[in-house]
Amino acid sequence: MANFGIQTWSASGTPNNTGLVRILILGSIYLSKDQVSGAWSYAVPSGYKVAVMQSPVMGAALSSARRKITTTTTGVSLSNAGSDYSTGTFTAAEGWLIVYLVKQ
Repeated sequence: MANFGIQTWSASGTPNNTGLVRILILGSIYLSKDQVSGAWSYAVPSGYKVAVMQSPVMGAALSSARRKITTTTTGVSLSNAGSDYSTGTFTAAEGWLIVYLVKQ
């Protein structure tokens, strides 16, 4: 049987594609249009840390505001990103913030 999919390798030639990775969802946070502040904390088991992904609401109005999403080992915070377009900044459109655990 043929193998299908995508494989990647490190510089030393070792396969490093993890494929599908199971994650443990801690919760979801509704973010309103133009929301640029907030903070949430979670009980996190030893050896793990909080991570997030933003999921905009389909068909939601665009926003000219930007938010910076910062994570710590046990929490998430939002702040106003202004005109910052660096990593960790997003448009402040209506949507959901999905909070999950990853191994440290």
